[in-house]
Amino acid sequence: MIAFTRQLLPAALLCSALSAQASEVLMGDFWVVHYQGGLGKNQVFLADGDPKNIFNRPGGAQSLGVYQLYEEPGKPNFTTYDVEIDCAKNRVRIMGAADFRSVFNKLLNVKYSSQWQSKPDAWLAQSRDFVCKPAERQAKKMERLGVMPASQISKAGPHLFGILNREAAKTAIMQKIDEGFAQMSAK
Repeated sequence: MIAFTRQLLPAALLCSALSAQASEVLMGDFWVVHYQGGLGKNQVFLADGDPKNIFNRPGGAQSLGVYQLYEEPGKPNFTTYDVEIDCAKNRVRIMGAADFRSVFNKLLNVKYSSQWQSKPDAWLAQSRDFVCKPAERQAKKMERLGVMPASQISKAGPHLFGILNREAAKTAIMQKIDEGFAQMSAK
């Protein structure tokens, strides 16, 4: 996990547009809030933590943009979610979702439940904690990628997946080494 953290900054720099951006380009402060999957099937969830992009909703809730990037072939490039978070009541729900596939070059609406989640998926719980408990981001292994145009997030995926796959391979190798030492000491 430590190597993953060390490699996020170069990945973010590779993904960032270094030239000046036009004022109408949506900029965000992107964070990895959750990742899951395995070799060749990783998914990374990025939240936009820019205060200008977190909106107040009626009843004290807030709206946050979360992007799910997919490594697996046949999946969309990413899915974008409008996540509503109510910190006071410790709850979360999805208010909108759309897939982006570069083949169509447009967002296509997907099904979702707009009900408050009694047992939210890990990425939803992490998204809630991202907004409600910002002081705990580092402890919850949330990593800042940095400020970049929203259009650059799909380019971040391959870099992040490469990092996750290297870490998974290292973990598998270390497990085999540990098993080998365990067998040697048992004899």
